[in-house]
Amino acid sequence: MKHILSSLQFKKEDLEKILKRASVMEGQCKSGKIKKLLEDKIIACIFFEPSTRTRLSFEAAALKLGAKVISAENAMESSSAFKGENIGDTTRILCSYADVVVIRHPQAGVVEAVAKISTKPMINAGDGANQHPSQALLDLYTIKKEHGRLSNLQIAFGGDLLNSRTMRSLVPLLAFYLKNKFYFVSPKELAISREFRNYLTKNKISFEETSNLEKILSKVDVLYMTRVQKERFASSRTYEKVKDLFILKNAHLKFLKKNAIIMHALPKVNEIEADVDLDSRATYFRQAQNGLYVRMALFLYVFGL
Repeated sequence: MKHILSSLQFKKEDLEKILKRASVMEGQCKSGKIKKLLEDKIIACIFFEPSTRTRLSFEAAALKLGAKVISAENAMESSSAFKGENIGDTTRILCSYADVVVIRHPQAGVVEAVAKISTKPMINAGDGANQHPSQALLDLYTIKKEHGRLSNLQIAFGGDLLNSRTMRSLVPLLAFYLKNKFYFVSPKELAISREFRNYLTKNKISFEETSNLEKILSKVDVLYMTRVQKERFASSRTYEKVKDLFILKNAHLKFLKKNAIIMHALPKVNEIEADVDLDSRATYFRQAQNGLYVRMALFLYVFGL
């Protein structure tokens, strides 16, 4: 039984296998000739936090592969969690109905904890500010498609890096590939955590920290913007203080390489000006589309197909 809980669980050969299968899934989707390899399976999607792209792409991936889907959106209020049922009991019940369980939860570490009692494969669709492995894999697939390589890249992450599970999930995957360098660009209030900084240093990952976006724009092949996550702040006052500190503006684009790409896990709020969407280097909508193919590949991966 294969769970997908964290980016840290993967070896490089796992990544290559998943990326190759995602490419096959993309080809099948575009040709309209998708093999219904999961037609005897039921997928459960239970999301305790709001989601559009992650939940719907998981469900679309399952349906395209022939599986049936049962789901609970806004499960904090629409499931028995509202009555006080604990996540362990919910997991046991879901495992009795479905063949794989996809969970998003606001509390870090919850999905890994319930995987220990699960009798079916579990997929972490995001647990608080901790991990989002399927997002990291679709990001990896996107970079490979756009640049044709995963090594010898200059990658910048900008915005709320303190709370970014996207950044925390993607960096370990890119670190498998040679000659990649990372720039972490944020106001000091939203800089990477001491824990993550220690991880980078311990693993001899090349990185720089700065609060000056313009300083690094001409260097990077990938600029990954992140949303200031209101839901991670203890008070609205703290959120309001920092939410407008870091915005990618149309005027910044003149500094970017012609073949650079701009990524974002979405939803974006005001951290990217709307005019940036019109630039061919804005990759985030193509990135979201890639989530379908990668999540199809992940379902096949957990079933050993």
